[in-house]
Amino acid sequence: MWLIKDTPSLFIDLYELTIAQVYFKKQMHETAYFEVSIRKCPENWGFFVMAGLNEIESYLREFRFSEADIDSLRSTNLFSDDFLEYLADIRPSVTIRALPEGTVFFPNEPVLEVAGPLICAQILESYILNILGFSIVEATLATRISIAANGASVVDFGLRRCQGPVASVRAARGAQIAGFRATSNVFASKELNFPCAGTMAHSFVQVHESQEQAFLNFAETYGKNTILLVDTYDSVEGIRKAAGLAKQLYEEKGVKIRGIRLDSGDLVELSIFARMHFQERNVPFLKIFASGDLDEFRIDDLLKLGAQIDGFGIGTRFAVSRAAPALEIVYKLVQYENKQVFKTSPNKEIRPGRKAIIRTREQFYETDFIEPFQSQPDDLLKTFKSAEQMQTIKKRLASELCLLEDSIKAVRHPKKYPVEFA
Repeated sequence: MWLIKDTPSLFIDLYELTIAQVYFKKQMHETAYFEVSIRKCPENWGFFVMAGLNEIESYLREFRFSEADIDSLRSTNLFSDDFLEYLADIRPSVTIRALPEGTVFFPNEPVLEVAGPLICAQILESYILNILGFSIVEATLATRISIAANGASVVDFGLRRCQGPVASVRAARGAQIAGFRATSNVFASKELNFPCAGTMAHSFVQVHESQEQAFLNFAETYGKNTILLVDTYDSVEGIRKAAGLAKQLYEEKGVKIRGIRLDSGDLVELSIFARMHFQERNVPFLKIFASGDLDEFRIDDLLKLGAQIDGFGIGTRFAVSRAAPALEIVYKLVQYENKQVFKTSPNKEIRPGRKAIIRTREQFYETDFIEPFQSQPDDLLKTFKSAEQMQTIKKRLASELCLLEDSIKAVRHPKKYPVEFA
């Protein structure tokens, strides 16, 4: 489990344990079925992408109450010794049905079902929601960014602005699922087997006597992998100096450095100037990368305005999902033993019973039907035991997106996909 040095069992809201103690005292141990769903899409979102099952697998494997955990709970004076002894021995003996990672889905659909003895299934709620909520946010947002980029390469630059290291890894994995080319996060690169990428800092330019010397020193070390950050001072002048160095290295050593990065200013105007200047200086091989508070909306606008950008570095707005930082994701009981249960709270209704998702399609996906559960091969919810290979997940998402109408994938004002309940 990423960066958690102790057992993960205390990542739990207190009420999970207080009600669990009542269940324990009353010997309520029958099988319970909880389902996870998301009530609505954030503004301008037309779909979600399933993600987070790899961490669910790790969580269930590592879950236990250590001696230190039990001592901490005892110090609250809320729990009896016999209940604490029960917790010390408990393991999450549950079964999971879930949408496979990379599957697109829509509001109010069950995306994961947890089935097991009531206490076991109940006490997993908080951290399962924590894992799935942000994982789904980042995989979906990364997919929207990839759609907006329209084939241009995208790199995750979000580590330094994330709300914590674990969030940064979840963001990087969402980027990986959506087809980003790389991440700047070295830890995530190692953990996820995801290529690592980066350029240079403005401070690197500043510590040199001149911008030309900074560019030369960097290029002498990194050769064809060199990307020069050109906006520390005057961006137009930086573009010219980068082109001059590129021409020199190519003519003298046959080395084609990779390109430049623009991190501020009018990215449309600057990128058009850079493209024309590179042609004029006979260094058309230089690529143009852009960063600087970008998101799917700004990328969409830049490309529609004619920006000549080959790749994007996406930081803050992606890593913290600024436009949609949280989802109304819930974990609700739908059946206890043979009794189907429901909830009628206004705008928070929960339909009773276990469910299946049946998706119809012709050329594109047409409608999702949510039906009472019965074992059937075309149910989108599958038994989950272990995480799939990343390549399988990426291929699934790519296939799913091909079957989703452009109007539903639109960056702004998407069409609502039909979901019908039996």
